[in-house]
Amino acid sequence: MNRFPEIELRHLRYAAAIAEAGTVTEAARRLHIAQPSLSQQLAALERRVGTRLFERTAQGMRLTAAGRVLLDSFDRAADELRAGLALAREQPLPTRVGLCRGVSRSVLARVEELATVGRPLDLAYEPVDSYRQAELLRTGRLDLGVLRPPVDAGGLTTYVLSDEPLGIVLDRRHPLAERPTLAWADLTDLRLLWFSRNRAPGYAAAVLAHLRTHGWTPSITVDDHAGHTLFRHALLTHPDLVALRPRALVADDSDLAWRAIAPDPPHEVLALAARTGTLWERLLPTPAQPYSS
Repeated sequence: MNRFPEIELRHLRYAAAIAEAGTVTEAARRLHIAQPSLSQQLAALERRVGTRLFERTAQGMRLTAAGRVLLDSFDRAADELRAGLALAREQPLPTRVGLCRGVSRSVLARVEELATVGRPLDLAYEPVDSYRQAELLRTGRLDLGVLRPPVDAGGLTTYVLSDEPLGIVLDRRHPLAERPTLAWADLTDLRLLWFSRNRAPGYAAAVLAHLRTHGWTPSITVDDHAGHTLFRHALLTHPDLVALRPRALVADDSDLAWRAIAPDPPHEVLALAARTGTLWERLLPTPAQPYSS
């Protein structure tokens, strides 16, 4: 709110500048406005206050008693306003963060580290599949998004949070678990426990295409369960079933093994996205890039 009543803050700022400069001409120069315009603004302020604020003398402009009272009040009000603005900026900013499934604790910690630089945020996470986040970010229903590119993300800016190789996850008792690294030929007869491609169609298509280039076209078993319990149950009860995950997601499970694939494993990229031109975009460190699929 910048009016009180019928007096604008800029009029008071102009009067303060005249009192400091001593002349209308010098005040106009400092304010980068035309001298006739400043004289008109001062006349309008005096009409609204209902009294003269300055005495026009040969030496310049001198505050009247009324002018001094008004500007002293303005100085106190300006100090209060500056203090209020500072306190307002210190309040945590409510921030809605879309979160795709399967994000490790370390990546989530990185998100919170980035998001709280410069000002406190009140982060509220919402589970949202990668393909839906782009539109929610563009329409302002999400402020930040953690997603797996590529997605249709025109108008967004993204920052890569992690770029991790995918490895094979399998029952620790499986014969292949005895090997530190698996070759592509080792995977030929294995089925793949995979997620529904609708959750991240661009990422799913890219990974499966990568597998095909190395001669593995697995039969897909779709895992639509969000929890780790049913994921591990499927792997522990079906010897021909394996999964592809970054190592960090299964490192704490003593019944499952993670084995690297060589050469040229597929990768999982996770990105932090914000709508271009918003204050949340400024949270993204450089280099952050506008993204297009």
